[in-house]
Amino acid sequence: MARTTYPPGELRILRVAWTVAASVWPLAAFLGLLTLAALAWWARSGDSGLVLLALLCGKTGMLGLVASFALHESAHAAVLKTRPGITAITVEATAWRISLIPEGTLTRGENALVALAGPLACAAVGAGLWLTGIDRLLAWWYLLHLAFLLPVFGDGQALWRSFRGARAAPHPHP
Repeated sequence: MARTTYPPGELRILRVAWTVAASVWPLAAFLGLLTLAALAWWARSGDSGLVLLALLCGKTGMLGLVASFALHESAHAAVLKTRPGITAITVEATAWRISLIPEGTLTRGENALVALAGPLACAAVGAGLWLTGIDRLLAWWYLLHLAFLLPVFGDGQALWRSFRGARAAPHPHP
């Protein structure tokens, strides 16, 4: 587990996105090996079917899964950076998970705004992909981030606390 704490002005959004992508490097490695194996098969047999499948899996894995979560966490970070009560933001990277842990205080409205930022940023991209017809399959990966607003997930729990009137607790630095 890696933890790095930044003052809000020093946290770079691109760093958050890169941390998300780097945390799932086994997926990228697997997809790369799958593509290399498919290319080898194509070179040997002349059958390009596996290459097309590998490229579809790669697009889905990298643009659908990795990029959508990078956007999700980056949107949370972008909003947290603008909140005056936040004195530091810790980026915690564990296997297959990135968490942003704010230090300081958030009002109920700010807490709701932070919780909504990730899922709504992804939903906006998903809606754009869907409405333009660019890639409706890929759009679902982004639109499904709205599920994180359910109370079983961290964003949904934060939103629920905001709506119930509970002031967001101060986040002490661990």
